[in-house]
Amino acid sequence: MRELLLLLLIVYSMISISNSLVYTYNLSVTLNKFYYEYYNVTVYSGQSIAFNVTSNVPVTVMVFNLTQFNFFYNMQPSTPIYRSVGINVTGIVGPLIRGTYYVVAFNNVSDSTAFVRMNITEVPVDIHYERSSLPAPVGIVDYGVVNSTGRLIGEILKYNEAIGYITIYNISAYNSTFEIPSGAGLQLNAVLQVNTLTKAYQFWLQNVVDFITTNDTYYFTDNIWNSTSEFSNMSNGSVSGNGHVYFYNKELGYFYGVSTNNFTYVTPFSLILYIKLLSVNNNGVTVSFGYNNGSGVIWYDNATIKVSNVKSAYMLINGYNMTSGLQYYDLELVFGGIFDGEYTFYKSMNASLGLQIILLNGTNVTLSNLYTFGSDTEESADNLMTIYENGYAWVVVGNDNFYTQINPKIPNLIFPKQTHLYQLALKNGVISFTALILIVLLIVLAIKKRRK
Repeated sequence: MRELLLLLLIVYSMISISNSLVYTYNLSVTLNKFYYEYYNVTVYSGQSIAFNVTSNVPVTVMVFNLTQFNFFYNMQPSTPIYRSVGINVTGIVGPLIRGTYYVVAFNNVSDSTAFVRMNITEVPVDIHYERSSLPAPVGIVDYGVVNSTGRLIGEILKYNEAIGYITIYNISAYNSTFEIPSGAGLQLNAVLQVNTLTKAYQFWLQNVVDFITTNDTYYFTDNIWNSTSEFSNMSNGSVSGNGHVYFYNKELGYFYGVSTNNFTYVTPFSLILYIKLLSVNNNGVTVSFGYNNGSGVIWYDNATIKVSNVKSAYMLINGYNMTSGLQYYDLELVFGGIFDGEYTFYKSMNASLGLQIILLNGTNVTLSNLYTFGSDTEESADNLMTIYENGYAWVVVGNDNFYTQINPKIPNLIFPKQTHLYQLALKNGVISFTALILIVLLIVLAIKKRRK
């Protein structure tokens, strides 16, 4: 019990609780006089509980541990960890030791009925809020949460460029119910923070490799989503580049996207994915998406997101908060299905992954303290796991451990000669007759050229 005396009420300097913290648990209740409502939160050591409780009349807001709450519940004297009275009570209690805690709103001050709104979240964020078992995106992910000797510590990293390294030795996927049964996907996913004079916006940036494993082909595609709300509100007037804005569904909204031509591969081979904040001005930001498959860096799309009165912008890893659309401020390099939220089964997989970022001051950092699963994307794997061996992160077939942190090196890179398919008509493993004629002509021309 003495450990409870060490629990401190901490206001983190890196976040403003009143106007920027996103609460993951939200509850509205009506309380008659002398009635109360509670919400129980299970935390890991090092986490804190942040809350905002509002009411039309003053209420008593308390935070209990399990023992204290049992006394309170049984109407016995109990001293809470935290207690405050008001119509708008905001606070953070912690860091706490691992256990279950209770945030209570008690209508014991006024004779009137209380209409109460309770908003609660953990700080640092709960990385298992979305995923804790397969199917899931599997690879390497920086959530901005470090497990330091059993205590969770948050961190914030602002950066201008994300770089994902991949070396694939074997890959084969199969889903008989999907339109492309042998499809697989590898995603580099980052969060862009755009701050204006009056509001903060978040955009989810994706640079993806989509594989058709029966044909040994792949292509690159980028997506931009508006993560400022759970519904992604975008239009062709709000973002411009080589792609267009498309409607996804009525729950998630709209996204911007473009795809490249197709390439063939021969294992083993390496790819490098890039997402770069290219420019920032008062009217918006421009983001570049690129790849390197052995021919140097190719920037295949520069997309400008139009936002008025931009004050600052950067890509962000933030373990203390989530976006307004309830997505993590993380950086992901993960395998999953090919597109449209597909869950796929991997018949074989052997790949090594690495992540780097370039900070605002130009420093190149190889990321460490990485988890082995993603959360923000829908596309998932049924049967993959990330293992840590000889300093490298290896994705293989298996059942992932969602609680391991690793510090992987950049994988050994292998760049065999790439073959470009010039947008061949590949659909379910069938090459169109026109595309076949094109291949023959290209081969003949290449042979003639070598004969000169």
